[in-house]
Amino acid sequence: MKFGPALFCIALAVPTIGAAEFVLRLPLGAKATYSEVETTVPAAVPIAPFANGTVPTEATPKNIRRTVWAMGGEQTIAEVRAGITAQLERSGYEEVLSCVARECGGYDFRFAIDVVDEPMMRVDLRDFQFITAKQTVTENPAYVTFMLSKSPVSVYVQMTEYRPTADAGALVETVETGPVATIGTPLKITGEVSTVLEGLTFETGSTAIGADPNGALAALAETMKADEGLRVLLVGHSDMSGSLEGNITVSRQRAVSVRNALINDHGIAPSRLEAHGVGFLSPRASNETEEGAQKNRRVEAVFSR
Repeated sequence: MKFGPALFCIALAVPTIGAAEFVLRLPLGAKATYSEVETTVPAAVPIAPFANGTVPTEATPKNIRRTVWAMGGEQTIAEVRAGITAQLERSGYEEVLSCVARECGGYDFRFAIDVVDEPMMRVDLRDFQFITAKQTVTENPAYVTFMLSKSPVSVYVQMTEYRPTADAGALVETVETGPVATIGTPLKITGEVSTVLEGLTFETGSTAIGADPNGALAALAETMKADEGLRVLLVGHSDMSGSLEGNITVSRQRAVSVRNALINDHGIAPSRLEAHGVGFLSPRASNETEEGAQKNRRVEAVFSR
């Protein structure tokens, strides 16, 4: 395994007799993209794969925090998951549900559960893993779930904590610098690892750039001109019309269209831009409505140096 000294150390401080404190350690370089106490999500966790039109759930405590991390793609999902599983076992948690993409229920499972929106969290419909774990040594157990998936350049981990009491909140600590955020205080995000070119539109099956009412291309070009060391991986996406292979081709060509526009219309050096496509594998909305399908037909800029 490639787990070195952890950058983030997350303690689920659940004061229950006989239960070990759960300390989640992620690989060096993990960056928080989202952390919020949530009051509107259902107080229930998935306990079985999607079946008969629904995901079976179990009632949980209502003190809920959801946190997402992104980390470099040198780790595999299996390696990150193995580290999480080992830590759960040491801390008195038992896995209630453990499944991977298709066996979880694929598209239906992903859209039946609460997932943080893109670009903070990315879910590849063919390559995600999910865990629900429950404390086994207390009358009022805490629960925790993990959604793990991978984009072309990063591994994403979404952790959702369900705690019996509000004061038994998560402690999030950055080991290298020392700042601490306690429950009720969202983490300060120091910078995005990616951004969707919002407003930039594509018609179904088309690779031609449509409307750009927000000036997303110009804004991205100005950002790159202001920071000459910045490189951008353009990742195209599609809705679910057609085959996977066809959509990967279309989505890549959408990214190529954006790359060409940045080069030809805005003077960005070709060496600073790459273009890839992932088809419909990482939706950010349901494809069952035209509004959702339009949101999925997009290009995302992933930053690197």
